[in-house]
Amino acid sequence: MTTSRSSGLKVAIVGCGHGQLDAIYASLEVECLTKGWALSDLDFLVICGDFQAIRNQLDLNCMSVPQRYRKMGDFHKYYSGAAQAPVLTLVIGGNHEASNYLFELYHGGWLAPNIYYLGAAGLVRYGPWRIAGISGIYNRRSYHKPHGERLPYDRDDVKSVYHVRDYDIQRLLLLRNPVDISLSHDWPAWVELFGDHKDLYTTKPHFFASALVDNLGSKPSTDLLNHMHPTYWFSGHMHTRFAASVDFEAGSGMEDALQRLEDVPEKLRAILPQTFSSTRTSSTASKTEFLALDKVGSPTSQWLEVRSLGEHPHNANLETPYVEKTEAGKFHLHYDEEWLAITRACAPALRIADPETLVVKPSNKKRVVSAASVDKQKMWVRENIVREGLLKIPFNFVPHAPPHNPGFIVAPNQQPPEYPNQQTADLYGLLQIPNPFTLSLERAEDTGAAGVIFG
Repeated sequence: MTTSRSSGLKVAIVGCGHGQLDAIYASLEVECLTKGWALSDLDFLVICGDFQAIRNQLDLNCMSVPQRYRKMGDFHKYYSGAAQAPVLTLVIGGNHEASNYLFELYHGGWLAPNIYYLGAAGLVRYGPWRIAGISGIYNRRSYHKPHGERLPYDRDDVKSVYHVRDYDIQRLLLLRNPVDISLSHDWPAWVELFGDHKDLYTTKPHFFASALVDNLGSKPSTDLLNHMHPTYWFSGHMHTRFAASVDFEAGSGMEDALQRLEDVPEKLRAILPQTFSSTRTSSTASKTEFLALDKVGSPTSQWLEVRSLGEHPHNANLETPYVEKTEAGKFHLHYDEEWLAITRACAPALRIADPETLVVKPSNKKRVVSAASVDKQKMWVRENIVREGLLKIPFNFVPHAPPHNPGFIVAPNQQPPEYPNQQTADLYGLLQIPNPFTLSLERAEDTGAAGVIFG
């Protein structure tokens, strides 16, 4: 017997996927049965990084993992069509990824049928629910640098390509409308203080040692938490299950929430920040439920959570463009109007290596975009996308890279060519702005990617 759809959003959360999609979907079906649900009752599954979208043996050499630990995993079957994801799966990137494939979809897109990547940073709509994500992990040395990594990656590139950049954090900090669900791979810094940190520090003493030198978690993610106040925040990376609850009083942010905590070790209290660069003030109190989960392979209860989030508080006033449902009664995935405006406003400031010269050109726009610039782009989005009925995310997945062939012999460090992804081109076409990821015919021929489409 399945539960009525009227009970609200039903979701599943996985910490680190590590390429084990078959095990994830099998365990998910079992977990649903224990709740009296069918797998088809789920609205979507989220995987909080280390997804490992490895299409073939060449992608495997673009992953920051010692060679002896590199495994093909299951994704290639879903990419080639040999297997089908049984539930809409939303993913972000972590620090163990086929980074070359994720870079093709910098602004997000379908990694395979029914598996959607939120991009380096992104926000999508599932009915009334706004779901934001930031991929990668924080590294202080890389944070303010451009993305200079283009294939083939050298020893440094394969590590830095998945580091979070300030460009993506700044884009998310421009959001002004409420966010319901936020995803990150590494935890926001200091979030553990809002849960049973004493037990965490006892069972994981190296966490406490890192906290004492102010090196536990991601400070940019804390800036996002402070700004967005999402209802839910899900993470992976630390390979432990941990829950916390951050209470924001009306008109206050993280600095006040941290100061109100009474049982913080004094050594830690001395290093807590007193101010944050951005706070989305609100006249009402709010709370963020934080949940981190382990990697697949640990006991299922540690890496998989299946729950109902209930009805959305604004479900009755859902905007018309987002209400369309599938034949199964689920919401279609949509672009978010505000996020498209931010993407368009910030596009000239994106700093990536030029695909022809592999040199990062100076951006032709300042890196911090004003709210007024976003408002101007919102008007453009309403006129050219919303009114034209173009908010629904199209299923425009095309497999550009060859699927896994067990008989294909690959040199130990051989890497694939760079493929210009049609989904990225389609998004830039929708926004009517230049596509910096485009390869010229000459460059595509040099990399071996010209005219390569595998069906």
